Amino acid sequence: MKFQSKIRRILIGAALCIGMTSISPGAFAADPEITLRLGTIAPEIWSLGAVIKKVFEPKLEEYAGGRIDLVVHYRGSLCSEAACIEQLGLGQIDIATSSSSNVGAFGTTFNIIDLPYLFQGQEEANKIINSWLAAELSRRVEREMGMHLIALVPVGGFRNVVNSKREVRVPSDLKGLKIRVTKSPTEFNLIRSWGAIPVPYAWASLYEGLQSGVVQGMYVQDIITSAFKFFEVVSNITEVNSAYVAHPVLMSKKRYDSLPDWARKAIDRAGQDMQREAFAIDFAWQKLLINAMKGKIAVYVPNKTERAEWQQGARDAWVSVKGTYDPKLARRILEEQGQTELINELESAGAL
Repeated sequence: MKFQSKIRRILIGAALCIGMTSISPGAFAADPEITLRLGTIAPEIWSLGAVIKKVFEPKLEEYAGGRIDLVVHYRGSLCSEAACIEQLGLGQIDIATSSSSNVGAFGTTFNIIDLPYLFQGQEEANKIINSWLAAELSRRVEREMGMHLIALVPVGGFRNVVNSKREVRVPSDLKGLKIRVTKSPTEFNLIRSWGAIPVPYAWASLYEGLQSGVVQGMYVQDIITSAFKFFEVVSNITEVNSAYVAHPVLMSKKRYDSLPDWARKAIDRAGQDMQREAFAIDFAWQKLLINAMKGKIAVYVPNKTERAEWQQGARDAWVSVKGTYDPKLARRILEEQGQTELINELESAGAL
């Protein structure tokens, strides 16, 4: 009986094995073949974090058929923007996001984005970026920095001047104020051309720096002033609406090229979707945060004459960083928006 029972178990096991061979491979979820680590300073509730979570992650899952495991480290839990770019080059992470300003410390490709008054408005910026500019910058960053551009994502609109001391209507009102800037040479020279003192101050210490008076202002989008509650330690915003802010989502070209063809295609398709859908997500986020800040800080909107003074300083900033951007590329962007007056001013100053 024991012998017959043993034979019966063997036969049943064999039958099960034979039966399983007829089940399609897709009936059981396979482990991902590739793991990619992405570092970003953005929380999931920011537009950048939201577009990664709601668009890039699910689309990558779809296009890769579940064969890529994307591990996202939000809120700077893995690295700061500068550190993330460094770690890309060292192969320590696979994908990173950074503002165009902070990428400027590693190469000049994205300096074009930081030029003040390059874009007339957010819709114009979105149209140009998605129609051809992102593709052009992708080719350039590959040659210059050995990076692959997955997407160029808008984050928060235009930078404005914020300070803790007084109402600022024209650039001369900034005289003597220490304004925090990023590592962007364009930003540094712009703030200096407006008469303020540019200070490359650590982001992590900025709230305390403004509170103590070590710095008296910053050059950021309104959403930053709201999201980080800087309105608690500053008093005035001047809506100069100068430099547009976009974050490149980058991958080491070496790492990208090491992946199989199907993986590269999946990453690029998901990146295109992310870039295309980012504008609407970002614009809605801006409205939400700006509304939340109403009544908590004074906002001044320069009139036409005053705005001309801000643009005059911007022209000087273009001249001071000449050689760090491609004038032909800048001209093409300005011409597409019909910015003839600014083109003439920049030409006369020798910036184009």
